[in-house]
Order: sequence, then C-alpha cells, then structure tokens
Amino acid sequence: MFFIPVIVVFFCFEYAVTKIPTNYALISDVLKTNGDTIKIAIFGSSQIQNSVNPEYIDLPSISFSSTSQHHNSDFEILKQTLDRLPKLEIVAFEVSYGHFEIPHNSKYFWKNNLYLKYYDVNTFQRTTYFKDRFLTTTRTGFFAKLLESYYIKKNYKYDYNIYGFDRGNYAGKFKKLNYNTSEILKSTIKKDVRIDRIAFKYNVPYFFNMLDFCKEKNLKVVIMSPPTFLNYNDKRYPDVLHRRDSILEIVKEKYQNIYFLNAEEDTDFTVKHFRNENHLNPDGAKVFTEKLNVLLTKIN
Repeated sequence: MFFIPVIVVFFCFEYAVTKIPTNYALISDVLKTNGDTIKIAIFGSSQIQNSVNPEYIDLPSISFSSTSQHHNSDFEILKQTLDRLPKLEIVAFEVSYGHFEIPHNSKYFWKNNLYLKYYDVNTFQRTTYFKDRFLTTTRTGFFAKLLESYYIKKNYKYDYNIYGFDRGNYAGKFKKLNYNTSEILKSTIKKDVRIDRIAFKYNVPYFFNMLDFCKEKNLKVVIMSPPTFLNYNDKRYPDVLHRRDSILEIVKEKYQNIYFLNAEEDTDFTVKHFRNENHLNPDGAKVFTEKLNVLLTKIN
C-alpha cells in the first residue's frame, strides 16, 4: 500500500510535464496534423535548431533538430517517420565544421524517451518497454525545474511558434556583452569540437549510408552548415576542417541529388545575428532560413 501514493504522485508528475508546451510536443503536433502535406524535413543539432525557423520556408516543412542531436538520431527519425510523410521531397542534414568528429548519440541518450514519446521513434538500439515512454525517468531534476518554472514561478522562458521554434531565444554571451565586437573577440571561446579520428572513421561511412538511403527513396538532400562568428572560425582546427571539406567534395562527385548551403563565413551575418560564437538568435535564423528557402525553392 505504501507504493500506491508514490505511483499516483509519479503519474501526476508525468502528466503535468507532458502538458507543458515544449518544442517536442509542438513538432509532434506538426507531424500529426500536417504530415501528409510536408515536403521538407530538417535535421540537426542546436546549431540547426537555432538557425532554421520553418515559418520562413514557403514549402510545408518540419524541423526535427534539437540540442546535441547527431546523425544516428537524425537517420532513425527520418526512417521511422517516412511513412507518415508521404509527400516528402527534400531532407536537410547538418554537416557543420566538426560534425564528423563528434561521437554519435549513445543508446543511453536521455532524449531517446522524448523521441519515443512524441515522435513514436525508437532510438534506443533495442526493443522498447513501457517505461521508455515516460519522460520524467530520464532527467528528473531537469523536468522538476521545468515544472516549477511553468506552473509555480510562472517564468517559463520559451516563446515557441507552431513549428517549435523559440522566437524569444536571444539570451546568451553576445547579448550579455551588448553585441560589442571588440569585447566578444577578446572573450574566451569554449571549444565544442576536438580532433577525434576514431569518431570520424565511424561517422563518415554512416553518413554515406544516410545519403544512399535518400537516393534510394528519391529524396533530394541539402547539406547545411550555419554561420559561425569570426573568432570561432579563427579557432577551428585546420585538420578537422580539411577532413570535413574533403568528404563533401567526394559527396559532390558521387551524388546528383545533393545541394549545399555553407554559411560559416557568410558576411551577411552581423554580430547582432548571434547568441554566441556558433549559434544564431531568431534574427539570424530569419536571415539563414530565407537563404535556405531560396535554395529549396530552386530545388523544388
């Protein structure tokens, strides 16, 4: 009998969390309500999540991108939602500067529960169980703070549009420094990429498998790398950059259904378009998405 109140509290906690308007819930709604009309599907990490706002894409679109998401999660989401996207024509993948040298998401990745709960996609690399659909068993502290923010303190900070894009996501290092370029250039950069040839040797063939799958399914592919700021570009490892670029050259020669949008050094983006060195704010996302939209319209 002792466990009954505990179970009741747990289910109430879980229910309350699922009622918070998260980007995953909103993306799930897009998939359910517009899946039969969607022509563009976008995948990637937080760099893409912060750079692409489907609101500015003319063709019906969905963005599955999210923080720390890598190609193996992208691929599973694509494969397992494809039957719900009968009119899909174009997919967009991230290949930013160091993407090939970052290890894939593990089978213990905390977002696996989110993908299963909201997209009905299994990224666990095993058979799923009933408990895998619960969100609050993955990062209890994170969801407890989310619950407190939304229901108790009423200071929930996200301003999502119907596509799950956060229109209020300006906070960050650049805003804190008042977009002062000289102060930004003097500041310390946190490097999120390290030289990892082992990851590279695994990730590259995996990416070619993704491209082969798209070719087999008659899907056109856009390979994207969003803008990064001057000091970030200056700190890039030349070897990492060269290896990435050499693979993209092979992709260009091997496939006819591939298109590219590399804006890493695009001078149309100013300091006021960034949150930090490698993430755009919503104003920057508008500019990048408009560039992407021009390319998608030409492809279509």
